[in-house]
Amino acid sequence: MNDLRSLLIDCRIELRKLSRDFQKTELCERLDLAIQAQANARSAPESTAEVNEAAPGLAPEKGQTVSQVALAWQTAVRDLKFSDPAIYARLGEKVMRLLAAKTLVDPATEIVQLEKQVAELRQSIDAQTKDQQAMVAERDALLGSLANAVPKLKDSGDRLAVALARVAWLKAEADKVAASAAAPGAARAPEPQDTVPSTPLLTAAAAGAATLTREQREWCVGEAMVLTGFQFTPVELLEKGDTHIAKLILQARQGG
Repeated sequence: MNDLRSLLIDCRIELRKLSRDFQKTELCERLDLAIQAQANARSAPESTAEVNEAAPGLAPEKGQTVSQVALAWQTAVRDLKFSDPAIYARLGEKVMRLLAAKTLVDPATEIVQLEKQVAELRQSIDAQTKDQQAMVAERDALLGSLANAVPKLKDSGDRLAVALARVAWLKAEADKVAASAAAPGAARAPEPQDTVPSTPLLTAAAAGAATLTREQREWCVGEAMVLTGFQFTPVELLEKGDTHIAKLILQARQGG
């Protein structure tokens, strides 16, 4: 059997010497297949058994070994060298890059690896989703507690602004209690809160969570006219509403 393979190889060498384009002929392809068949002759029974076990309906003569498939690809690609040199060159560069990378992976193994990566990404997304849901629940609980603590401020479209206004309101009330506890015997000065709105009330009004009284609105109109350099008339400010007036006053106080 080895002698027959050697004879076939010698015939192929001599024919290539005699014919310049012998590698393009059908005879050359037949010789290549015959040589490869002799090399795989010893493992042919085992390969046929594996093919029949994997696919019982496939006839033995139709089962192809990995080496035969690789040889068929080699023969087809070799023909491209003469029929389409550009594609052949690109394939050669691709093969050299793959060989240099030294990370060739069987397609089945690559699919398994990709499936594992997808599973890991799904687990990560699920974990992030659970964390986000927990954060949303904590936020809603905090906003609900603030709403119960300061029910006089109504909810508006901007939940964060209303929450900050409620925090400012609670802080102002805490400061009042602390001041009263520090001087229990002192006479309490009259508070102009009925006419002059406090900063927490202006913050709540700017967020749309509180409404000014008529006296507070009149005071705020005059204050806004002075702070803005009389850019607006009282009628224009009243048309804009309490939220806009409160924002003008707060921005002017903050230097904005």
